[in-house]
Amino acid sequence: MAITFSSCEKVVKLDLKNGSNGIVVQGNINNLEMGCVVQLNGTINYYDSNNFPILNGATVSISDSAGNTKTLNQNAIGNYQLLITGIPGRTYILKINYEGKEYTSSSTMPYPVPIDSLTFSSTRNNGYRMTCHFTDPGGISNYYMIRYSSKLGQENFSTNARVIDDRLTDGQPMAMTVRANFTQFDTVTVNLECIDKGAFEFYNTLANAQGDLNPLLSSPPANPVSNISNGGLGYFSAYSYTQKKVAVK
Repeated sequence: MAITFSSCEKVVKLDLKNGSNGIVVQGNINNLEMGCVVQLNGTINYYDSNNFPILNGATVSISDSAGNTKTLNQNAIGNYQLLITGIPGRTYILKINYEGKEYTSSSTMPYPVPIDSLTFSSTRNNGYRMTCHFTDPGGISNYYMIRYSSKLGQENFSTNARVIDDRLTDGQPMAMTVRANFTQFDTVTVNLECIDKGAFEFYNTLANAQGDLNPLLSSPPANPVSNISNGGLGYFSAYSYTQKKVAVK
Protein backbone atom coordinates (compact mmCIF):
# COMPACT_ATOMS: atom_id res chain seq x y z
CA MET A 1 0.00 0.00 0.00
CA ALA A 2 2.83 2.40 0.87
CA ILE A 3 4.42 1.82 -2.53
CA THR A 4 1.09 2.32 -4.28
CA PHE A 5 0.34 5.61 -2.51
CA SER A 6 3.84 7.01 -2.96
CA SER A 7 3.76 6.25 -6.67
CA CYS A 8 0.56 8.29 -7.02
CA GLU A 9 2.09 11.46 -5.55
CA LYS A 10 2.34 14.39 -7.92
CA VAL A 11 3.58 17.92 -7.39
CA VAL A 12 0.86 20.37 -8.37
CA LYS A 13 1.53 24.04 -8.97
CA LEU A 14 -1.65 26.07 -8.71
CA ASP A 15 -2.38 28.39 -11.61
CA LEU A 16 -2.53 31.60 -9.61
CA LYS A 17 -3.29 34.62 -11.75
CA ASN A 18 -0.67 37.36 -11.82
CA GLY A 19 -1.94 40.53 -10.24
CA SER A 20 -1.48 44.06 -11.48
CA ASN A 21 1.32 46.15 -10.04
CA GLY A 22 0.40 47.55 -6.64
CA ILE A 23 1.94 49.32 -3.68
CA VAL A 24 3.06 47.93 -0.31
CA VAL A 25 3.37 50.47 2.52
CA GLN A 26 5.25 50.10 5.78
CA GLY A 27 4.78 53.33 7.74
CA ASN A 28 5.58 54.10 11.37
CA ILE A 29 5.65 57.04 13.73
CA ASN A 30 6.11 56.76 17.49
CA ASN A 31 6.42 58.78 20.67
CA LEU A 32 10.15 58.38 21.37
CA GLU A 33 12.30 58.05 18.27
CA MET A 34 12.73 61.27 16.37
CA GLY A 35 11.31 60.14 13.07
CA CYS A 36 8.47 59.06 10.83
CA VAL A 37 9.65 56.41 8.36
CA VAL A 38 7.66 55.12 5.38
CA GLN A 39 8.94 52.33 3.13
CA LEU A 40 7.27 51.88 -0.27
CA ASN A 41 7.62 48.72 -2.31
CA GLY A 42 5.90 47.24 -5.33
CA THR A 43 3.85 44.04 -5.09
CA ILE A 44 5.01 40.66 -6.41
CA ASN A 45 3.21 37.47 -7.37
CA TYR A 46 3.06 34.50 -5.00
CA TYR A 47 5.56 32.32 -6.87
CA ASP A 48 8.05 35.16 -7.32
CA SER A 49 11.11 35.45 -5.08
CA ASN A 50 10.75 37.81 -2.10
CA ASN A 51 12.48 40.66 -3.91
CA PHE A 52 10.10 43.58 -3.57
CA PRO A 53 10.98 46.50 -5.87
CA ILE A 54 11.60 49.85 -4.18
CA LEU A 55 9.27 52.62 -5.32
CA ASN A 56 11.06 55.91 -5.90
CA GLY A 57 9.66 59.31 -6.72
CA ALA A 58 6.52 59.29 -4.57
CA THR A 59 5.24 62.34 -2.71
CA VAL A 60 4.67 61.39 0.92
CA SER A 61 3.24 63.64 3.63
CA ILE A 62 1.96 63.28 7.17
CA SER A 63 -0.54 65.46 8.99
CA ASP A 64 -2.09 65.33 12.44
CA SER A 65 -5.33 66.21 14.19
CA ALA A 66 -3.75 69.45 15.45
CA GLY A 67 -3.53 70.80 11.88
CA ASN A 68 0.16 70.23 11.20
CA THR A 69 1.32 68.91 7.80
CA LYS A 70 4.85 67.92 6.80
CA THR A 71 6.40 66.36 3.68
CA LEU A 72 8.76 63.40 4.04
CA ASN A 73 12.11 63.29 2.24
CA GLN A 74 13.30 60.25 0.30
CA ASN A 75 16.71 58.89 1.28
CA ALA A 76 19.24 56.87 -0.72
CA ILE A 77 17.64 53.47 -0.02
CA GLY A 78 14.10 54.40 -0.96
CA ASN A 79 12.70 55.19 2.48
CA TYR A 80 10.75 58.38 3.10
CA GLN A 81 11.67 60.04 6.39
CA LEU A 82 10.89 63.03 8.57
CA LEU A 83 12.32 64.11 11.93
CA ILE A 84 9.20 64.25 14.10
CA THR A 85 8.10 62.88 17.45
CA GLY A 86 4.54 61.61 17.73
CA ILE A 87 2.22 62.71 20.53
CA PRO A 88 -0.05 60.10 22.17
CA GLY A 89 -3.75 60.85 21.67
CA ARG A 90 -3.28 62.52 18.29
CA THR A 91 -4.48 61.05 15.01
CA TYR A 92 -1.93 60.98 12.17
CA ILE A 93 -2.87 60.87 8.50
CA LEU A 94 -0.44 59.48 5.94
CA LYS A 95 -0.87 60.54 2.31
CA ILE A 96 1.04 59.03 -0.61
CA ASN A 97 0.89 60.13 -4.24
CA TYR A 98 2.52 57.73 -6.68
CA GLU A 99 2.10 57.51 -10.44
CA GLY A 100 -1.18 59.42 -10.44
CA LYS A 101 -2.81 57.48 -7.57
CA GLU A 102 -3.36 58.66 -4.02
CA TYR A 103 -3.22 56.36 -0.99
CA THR A 104 -4.14 57.44 2.51
CA SER A 105 -4.22 55.94 5.98
CA SER A 106 -4.90 57.23 9.47
CA SER A 107 -3.82 55.97 12.87
CA THR A 108 -4.43 57.31 16.38
CA MET A 109 -1.44 56.96 18.70
CA PRO A 110 -2.41 55.21 21.97
CA TYR A 111 -0.96 56.24 25.30
CA PRO A 112 2.07 54.18 26.40
CA VAL A 113 1.80 51.41 28.99
CA PRO A 114 4.81 50.83 31.27
CA ILE A 115 6.53 47.48 31.59
CA ASP A 116 6.24 46.22 35.16
CA SER A 117 8.97 43.58 34.95
CA LEU A 118 10.82 41.08 32.78
CA THR A 119 11.22 37.59 34.21
CA PHE A 120 13.08 34.50 32.99
CA SER A 121 12.39 30.80 33.40
CA SER A 122 14.73 27.94 32.48
CA THR A 123 14.01 25.69 29.50
CA ARG A 124 14.86 22.05 28.83
CA ASN A 125 17.77 22.95 26.55
CA ASN A 126 19.63 24.94 29.22
CA GLY A 127 18.34 28.30 28.05
CA TYR A 128 15.94 30.88 29.40
CA ARG A 129 12.51 32.00 28.24
CA MET A 130 11.50 35.62 28.83
CA THR A 131 8.09 36.92 30.00
CA CYS A 132 7.07 40.57 29.89
CA HIS A 133 4.64 41.68 32.63
CA PHE A 134 2.47 44.79 32.44
CA THR A 135 -0.94 46.05 33.56
CA ASP A 136 -3.66 46.77 31.01
CA PRO A 137 -5.58 50.08 31.42
CA GLY A 138 -9.25 49.27 32.02
CA GLY A 139 -12.28 50.51 30.14
CA ILE A 140 -10.74 50.84 26.66
CA SER A 141 -9.67 48.41 23.95
CA ASN A 142 -5.91 48.00 23.87
CA TYR A 143 -3.63 46.29 21.37
CA TYR A 144 -0.01 45.43 22.02
CA MET A 145 3.09 44.35 20.18
CA ILE A 146 6.22 43.15 21.93
CA ARG A 147 9.54 43.47 20.11
CA TYR A 148 12.75 42.19 21.62
CA SER A 149 16.45 41.96 20.95
CA SER A 150 19.43 40.35 22.67
CA LYS A 151 23.10 41.27 22.85
CA LEU A 152 24.58 37.76 22.52
CA GLY A 153 21.96 35.96 20.43
CA GLN A 154 20.49 36.41 16.95
CA GLU A 155 17.32 38.14 18.13
CA ASN A 156 16.69 41.66 16.86
CA PHE A 157 13.80 44.11 16.83
CA SER A 158 13.09 43.89 13.09
CA THR A 159 12.31 40.15 13.02
CA ASN A 160 11.07 39.31 16.53
CA ALA A 161 7.59 40.41 17.50
CA ARG A 162 4.34 39.18 19.06
CA VAL A 163 0.89 40.81 19.14
CA ILE A 164 -1.96 40.47 21.63
CA ASP A 165 -5.14 42.34 22.61
CA ASP A 166 -7.00 42.76 25.90
CA ARG A 167 -10.38 41.24 24.97
CA LEU A 168 -10.18 38.77 27.86
CA THR A 169 -7.94 40.75 30.20
CA ASP A 170 -9.30 44.31 30.24
CA GLY A 171 -7.89 46.21 33.21
CA GLN A 172 -5.93 43.21 34.46
CA PRO A 173 -2.24 42.28 34.78
CA MET A 174 -0.99 40.75 31.53
CA ALA A 175 2.02 38.65 30.59
CA MET A 176 3.51 37.84 27.20
CA THR A 177 6.10 35.06 26.88
CA VAL A 178 8.39 34.99 23.85
CA ARG A 179 9.66 31.80 22.25
CA ALA A 180 13.30 32.82 22.02
CA ASN A 181 15.85 30.77 23.95
CA PHE A 182 18.13 33.24 25.74
CA THR A 183 21.45 32.33 27.32
CA GLN A 184 22.79 33.22 30.74
CA PHE A 185 24.54 36.61 30.98
CA ASP A 186 22.82 37.79 27.82
CA THR A 187 21.23 41.26 27.86
CA VAL A 188 17.66 41.44 26.57
CA THR A 189 15.92 44.65 25.48
CA VAL A 190 12.12 44.68 25.20
CA ASN A 191 9.82 47.27 23.62
CA LEU A 192 6.16 47.17 24.68
CA GLU A 193 4.35 48.90 21.82
CA CYS A 194 0.77 50.14 22.10
CA ILE A 195 -0.71 50.00 18.61
CA ASP A 196 -4.17 50.82 17.26
CA LYS A 197 -6.74 48.36 15.93
CA GLY A 198 -5.78 48.80 12.28
CA ALA A 199 -2.13 47.95 12.89
CA PHE A 200 -3.11 45.04 15.14
CA GLU A 201 -5.34 43.53 12.45
CA PHE A 202 -2.53 43.79 9.91
CA TYR A 203 0.06 42.11 12.14
CA ASN A 204 -2.39 39.51 13.43
CA THR A 205 -3.52 38.41 9.97
CA LEU A 206 0.09 38.50 8.75
CA ALA A 207 1.08 36.12 11.55
CA ASN A 208 -1.86 33.82 10.75
CA ALA A 209 -0.93 33.73 7.06
CA GLN A 210 2.76 33.05 7.62
CA GLY A 211 2.70 31.32 11.00
CA ASP A 212 4.87 34.10 12.42
CA LEU A 213 5.84 37.73 11.93
CA ASN A 214 9.28 36.72 10.67
CA PRO A 215 10.08 37.91 8.09
CA LEU A 216 7.76 40.91 8.01
CA LEU A 217 8.08 41.66 4.30
CA SER A 218 7.54 38.36 2.50
CA SER A 219 4.95 36.81 0.24
CA PRO A 220 2.17 35.15 2.29
CA PRO A 221 -0.49 32.85 0.75
CA ALA A 222 -3.09 35.60 1.28
CA ASN A 223 -2.76 39.34 1.78
CA PRO A 224 -3.10 40.47 5.41
CA VAL A 225 -5.71 43.06 6.35
CA SER A 226 -4.50 46.50 5.27
CA ASN A 227 -5.36 49.97 6.55
CA ILE A 228 -4.17 51.64 3.33
CA SER A 229 -6.85 53.10 1.04
CA ASN A 230 -7.32 52.72 -2.72
CA GLY A 231 -6.21 49.10 -2.87
CA GLY A 232 -2.83 49.67 -1.22
CA LEU A 233 -1.33 46.88 0.87
CA GLY A 234 0.57 47.05 4.15
CA TYR A 235 0.00 49.29 7.15
CA PHE A 236 0.51 52.68 8.75
CA SER A 237 0.96 52.68 12.52
CA ALA A 238 1.17 55.55 14.99
CA TYR A 239 2.29 53.76 18.14
CA SER A 240 3.73 54.55 21.55
CA TYR A 241 6.14 52.36 23.42
CA THR A 242 8.09 51.85 26.61
CA GLN A 243 11.38 49.99 26.85
CA LYS A 244 13.10 47.87 29.47
CA LYS A 245 16.53 46.22 29.44
CA VAL A 246 17.64 43.42 31.76
CA ALA A 247 20.48 40.91 32.06
CA VAL A 248 19.71 37.19 32.12
CA LYS A 249 20.93 35.78 35.45
